[in-house]
Amino acid sequence: MTEPVTFAPDDRRYVYAVARRMVGSADDAEDVTQDALVLAYRNRNSFRGDSRYRTWLHRIAVTTALGHLRKQHRSRIDVVDPCEERGVLERSVDPQKSPVTLIAEAEERATVQQALAELPASYRDILRERVDATEPEVAARLGISVANVKIRAHRARKQLRQALDQMERSAA
Repeated sequence: MTEPVTFAPDDRRYVYAVARRMVGSADDAEDVTQDALVLAYRNRNSFRGDSRYRTWLHRIAVTTALGHLRKQHRSRIDVVDPCEERGVLERSVDPQKSPVTLIAEAEERATVQQALAELPASYRDILRERVDATEPEVAARLGISVANVKIRAHRARKQLRQALDQMERSAA
């Protein structure tokens, strides 16, 4: 029989607080907390010590919460022109989401918009077109091949991910 996994109570409370802010629901936050702590335990050997332990644990909690939201199809970042984006209060409000969650989503959208603005125009165009169109439709709209759409979309997502990671590191 294996020993039960234990974390310091502060770690559990910290992960729960991060999860609760992101997912809103107490029950979902408990699930995310459990999943994040199990993931942290399984990957404890991957902690290199380049950052503080709490920073590493925070990243695991955030990643787990985002995965949970994706599974529930509740999390979708709209890639639109910032000038077309409506304010938080003008959006249709989901009664299941807390005000803190709505604010976090608005901050996340603003961060993504900022990172998008740093991408080359051809990559921004691909990402915007891919939101509501298939690859062949995007190819026809932009006058490029489907293979080129796939390549640009891959490169655009990679650059966007790098920009977001860099923004996160500079904010910490």
